[in-house]
Formats: sequence, C-alpha cells, structure tokens
Amino acid sequence: MKKLSLIALALALPACFGDKEETGTDDSLPTDDSNPVYDLAIDQFTYGYTGSEWSYSVELVGWADNVTMYITQDTDSPWEEDHELVNTDYADDGSWDLWELTLPITNDWEAQEPGVNTLFGNTISCENPYCESTMAWQIKAWEGDTVADCVVLAGSAADVGIVMEEGCREI
Repeated sequence: MKKLSLIALALALPACFGDKEETGTDDSLPTDDSNPVYDLAIDQFTYGYTGSEWSYSVELVGWADNVTMYITQDTDSPWEEDHELVNTDYADDGSWDLWELTLPITNDWEAQEPGVNTLFGNTISCENPYCESTMAWQIKAWEGDTVADCVVLAGSAADVGIVMEEGCREI
C-alpha cells in the first residue's frame, strides 16, 4: 500500500466509528502513545560504484515527501547534477523510509538527465577511475516544501564545504 493511501485511510478512519461519546473522545482509536510521530531525519547515506553505474541509498527515520541529491566536484572545472531519489520501501507505522536511485554512467554530455544517468565516472573527464575522490554529495529530505534534514559527504580529495549550507551536517 502506498504512503498516500495510508494517509488517506488514516484521515477517513474516524468517520467509520460513528459519533463520538459525549466526553469528546473515542476509546476505539489509538492514542498518541500507541501511534508515535517520528521526526524526519536522514539516518544513513550509502553509495556504490560498479564501473558502469552508481547506486545510492538513503535510509530515513520517519517518512519524507521527497529526497533530493546534489552532486558536484571539487576541481578546476566541476560539473554538477541534481537528482530525485525514488521511495522504494517504508514502514507502515511511519518509523522509517528508504529512498534509492541507480544512475548509469554516460559519456555524452547532451544525454545526461537528472534521475536518469550521470556523467560522474565517465571516461572523458575523470582523473581517477571513477571521480569519487573529488566528488561531493548533498542529500536533502523534504517535508512538503521544507528541508527537514540535510547531510553532506565529500571524497578524500574534496572539500565538504563546497556543498555545505546552513542546516546541513557532515556524515
């Protein structure tokens, strides 16, 4: 069941129980203690490289509306990319969320598309086998139009400051 369906079900659920008691409460509905609300936070960011593609995974505490990733390089002529990750799994109780994305590597500058492929790791401009040491990533978890959490990570030859902004933390 999709998250939006669960939210719609939760909103419609009180109507199924009929009128409330005169006290203004309905004892048949769960209390806040049995259905906790989780503060949205990025718990873990991982990536992998196979030679032909990059794979990314972001594990959250709570549910996000969207997760975005910004990638750049700390070099004399950096390029940059923005990608939206895809929600692939979640807990029905709202306690965690999993967002992932696999990006095949392209050598064609004109063919690079957000969320579809990446130029990072191409054979044209990487000084090392796959550019990791000069790459920097910024991951944002969104609640509506608000950034609920932001993390940054930089390769060994990159400065994390190139993607750091207020409200972000280094991982």
